[in-house]
Amino acid sequence: MAQVNIVRHNPIAIFSNPTEVIITDDNGHVVRLIEPSGNVGTQYANDVGSEWFGTIENLNKGLEICGVHWSDVYKTDVLWTTPSADRDECDQRKNDFNACYGAMIAAVAGGPMRSNRMARFTHPEGFPDPAALFEVQIKACAGETVSISGGTIDYGTWVDHQPSGASVMHQRDGEMITTLGDDLAEEMRFVLEEQYAKPFAEQGVDFKKQTVFMEILVAVDDDPDKTWQRIETTRQVFAEYYGDDRPAGLIYPVSRIPNLDGIVEPQPRVVSGEVEIVRSGQIEDGFSTWAGLRHHGVREVHVSAVGGSDAGQQLGTLDARIKEAGGAGLKEDGVFNNAYIVAGADSAQNRAGLVAFNESFSAYYEGTAPAGRTAQFIGGIQQQGHQSGISTRAIFAE
Repeated sequence: MAQVNIVRHNPIAIFSNPTEVIITDDNGHVVRLIEPSGNVGTQYANDVGSEWFGTIENLNKGLEICGVHWSDVYKTDVLWTTPSADRDECDQRKNDFNACYGAMIAAVAGGPMRSNRMARFTHPEGFPDPAALFEVQIKACAGETVSISGGTIDYGTWVDHQPSGASVMHQRDGEMITTLGDDLAEEMRFVLEEQYAKPFAEQGVDFKKQTVFMEILVAVDDDPDKTWQRIETTRQVFAEYYGDDRPAGLIYPVSRIPNLDGIVEPQPRVVSGEVEIVRSGQIEDGFSTWAGLRHHGVREVHVSAVGGSDAGQQLGTLDARIKEAGGAGLKEDGVFNNAYIVAGADSAQNRAGLVAFNESFSAYYEGTAPAGRTAQFIGGIQQQGHQSGISTRAIFAE
């Protein structure tokens, strides 16, 4: 009989760090999932190399607590603070980060990482630590039946595909293409079909039917007045593409994606093999309110980001949706929360908004150990007018 045990290490009012999930499925296979909360490296000097060294040091503590290594990491999220609205300054920050990213990982891991990566310039406000040039969040997996390669986690009986985020950047006739022009709908369709669906089809995987979650980044700093127009266009293409098979997910504006000439970057989670996707049947903000995957007596549920003005109410909605999906609730089954605080040009107001968000967030979890968490300032979440948003993931035995 399947069992799921969630260990929340070092809990404080707003997150545990790390969160460890020990899963025994109906086949008797034991897997451990480890997620350190988002980390920064501001204990060192305020330059990219020093902060990246510190970030690795801090993330490594979370891995060590759970007895895993960098070679077990299968997913990396890189959240850069936007240095300015100037494209060239963003390009330089990206290049500075990438110049030390792989080398430091290789030094720590004894070889290259096997994970995917998704990166973005979030917002000039940055992160809860105002000195941070970036925040990084990783996910790791270990077990006798587990093998990891380039964002693909093979559990033996089923496969979890978590490819890197993709834009329109591709090679054609030996030339690097970074933009398709002004047609955002064409750009989104190209990424879905050419960058994801066709490669998945070559593996015998139906991308449309087997996507359980989708995160969509929409770059806006080159033309801020078009922020919500771009988001609605992207959302519409997504809805038309997936139809009745829509995954859970979220869509939000970022300053820029790594392909500085591109506008949209989606990243899916796709599953194949002896696994079933279950969807809520309800659509909100263009996504299924929740979507779960079932395998061998275990269910994992993604709840789409819930926006609003009160973190406690948002967490309550996430809790209700986990229960709809068959779980006991957010406090019992929650593994990781992603928090999005909407920011404008007034830094003092942004910081005050974060304080209010955290007060409401911690009040909800009072007396319990919360899930892990990453938080970021962004220009909006799901729909215009929301002050914040939270998405979550839960795991439990059926």
